[in-house]
Amino acid sequence: MRILRLWLIGARVKAGGLAGFLVAFFILISFPIKSVFAQDPNNNYCVDPQGAATGGFTLDKSRVCVGTAIRVTGGIPTGMLNIGYIKEYDGKGIPANFELGPFQYTKPGSYTILQVGTINGTRALACKIVTVLPLDPIKFTVQACLGRRATVTIDPSTLGQYDSYIIRWGDGVADEKSRAEMQANPSHTYNSGASASPTITVEGVYGSIASPLCNGPQTSQPITLLAAATQPVITALTTTGDKAIEIKYQTSTGSSVQLYQKVNGTYTATGQKGSDVGTFTVQTDAKQVQCFQLVTQDACNSTASQKSDEVCSLVLDVKAVNKQNILTWKRYEGTLSATSQFRYYRVMRNNAPFGGTITNPFTSSYSDASTIDCGTQYCYSIAATISGAGQTIVTSAPICVNGINGDVPGDVGTALVSIEDGHPRLITTPPTEIGPTDSYTMIVSRASGSSGNFQPIATLDRKSTYTDESANPSAGSYCYQVTYQNSCGLQSKPSTPVCTVFLEAKSSTGIDWNTDSPFTPETVANYTLEVVDSLNGTKQEIQLGSNTHYEPDPNDPNLQSQRYRIIAVSDGGTISYSNYYTFRREARILIPDAFTPNGDGMNDEFLPKGIYVDQFIMNIYSRWGEVVYSTTNKSQGWDGKINGQNAATGQYMYRIELVDLTGLKTVRTGALLLIR
Repeated sequence: MRILRLWLIGARVKAGGLAGFLVAFFILISFPIKSVFAQDPNNNYCVDPQGAATGGFTLDKSRVCVGTAIRVTGGIPTGMLNIGYIKEYDGKGIPANFELGPFQYTKPGSYTILQVGTINGTRALACKIVTVLPLDPIKFTVQACLGRRATVTIDPSTLGQYDSYIIRWGDGVADEKSRAEMQANPSHTYNSGASASPTITVEGVYGSIASPLCNGPQTSQPITLLAAATQPVITALTTTGDKAIEIKYQTSTGSSVQLYQKVNGTYTATGQKGSDVGTFTVQTDAKQVQCFQLVTQDACNSTASQKSDEVCSLVLDVKAVNKQNILTWKRYEGTLSATSQFRYYRVMRNNAPFGGTITNPFTSSYSDASTIDCGTQYCYSIAATISGAGQTIVTSAPICVNGINGDVPGDVGTALVSIEDGHPRLITTPPTEIGPTDSYTMIVSRASGSSGNFQPIATLDRKSTYTDESANPSAGSYCYQVTYQNSCGLQSKPSTPVCTVFLEAKSSTGIDWNTDSPFTPETVANYTLEVVDSLNGTKQEIQLGSNTHYEPDPNDPNLQSQRYRIIAVSDGGTISYSNYYTFRREARILIPDAFTPNGDGMNDEFLPKGIYVDQFIMNIYSRWGEVVYSTTNKSQGWDGKINGQNAATGQYMYRIELVDLTGLKTVRTGALLLIR
């Protein structure tokens, strides 16, 4: 669009009358003025004015929002005429068409205003830069928080270039916020008289509330306020298995809760969160008492959290005894106070309330002796009712037992243990109350030695004998007890222990065995030693009476190695065998260190003497290592001659190799002295 140059604006119009003004106006509207000065169409005259005089002007604003007018307010040099403006100068020459203002811009950005005029017939120029600011709407969401509080969450990408921001909370309160404050999710608490459904508006401001340059558009969000939070309540805590606990809860509308669990005395977040009414399931060691607490949260992460009463699980144990079932539990460990009170325990039998209520919180046992039938299964749980902010019911996991009702078996009749085929074999007689057709179980317990602790090792159905394949009778004595249990689970008293006879050598001269009896109710009358020759396998028996130690003849050359076994005999002639034990002595040899072959009949031969020697080789060596004498006859020594001639006096060496009666090889070497 061509804009008329109103050259009279800013010029000094002399008093010439209305006629002169009309003539000038006629010329302006009839002949659009074009520059009469030469110009370079590619030159930026704001950078290089090319000798033009300096013009000048002032604006009412250097920054302006889109759509707001900028006006020239003065600052024009005296004598400057023919003034016009280019509001969006692009730096390319001097356009032909000008305007006077005010100037408006439809797009944000940075613009250059070029002023063109004349001073004393010379071109005059001036430039100013203006900033056109965008008016972007600000996007946000609102969140209602507990206690009539609201939080504004801004979309940071829509904060634009504003200097500050105004939040109008809808209750007459307006807050001016910085950019950082807006990004920190500002909040506001409404008083009790404010509307429960205010509308929140947000707008950007260039400048400040007190002195705004311009304001951006307002964006609005309605909100419904929430009242203050109430204390959350664990309404039920139920142990559902050995490793699981189920927790039901309720909390204020609009708030959420996080579940905490006590670990080593300190509450730790489980990571489970919920809202309104719900259920948590916790995987934990439910055989131990576990304690929990709820802590309220809302979308604003309010610091004034509410905590539930501490609630702890119950752990029940049930034991069946004759004609009754005994329940025991750890008493309720949750926090009890004036606002959280224990009301009662209730026993549940087979999922039904049983036996009334127990109002003493310190009670931890209950006996059910009401119509207990043998072999019938009874399942129990214990429930505690606690009243506080709400009612809480804590229920243990169910525990089941089979009822017992009958006569206790009497004492075990007889018991015998003996080593058979390398293993302890136990033979018992059941109590007389158990008939040959009755159903019963034999329970075998074992201890290492008579002072050890008995531990069950076998449960046998309708048996009265047992071979202990896992025991090593050559390693020590094993003691056994037997208990008989009838079909209703009633057990006899453990039998008197019976122990295997353990044969060993506690010294190098003989053998020993323990005195523990392998019989009950009989006792050991005497011991017999069974001797098995290791070389030919022949057996003999030696009566030892009550002795528990035996030493073979140390001078008998045939008794280097013998295999022994003890036979324990009871008063009634019952026999129990020990383990086999092989006792052996080392072969012995005596070697002189000198001899005198002078024919006086004394010490004329170098003759080693030994016991338990089966094979014998002896070599005599000169000092140069030559064999001067050799023999395999253990009864024949060296007479001091070499090839029939007397050997020289002095030192010789010997090497003796022997094999004893058990086949063990021994080598002896050393020096001997020949003296004449």
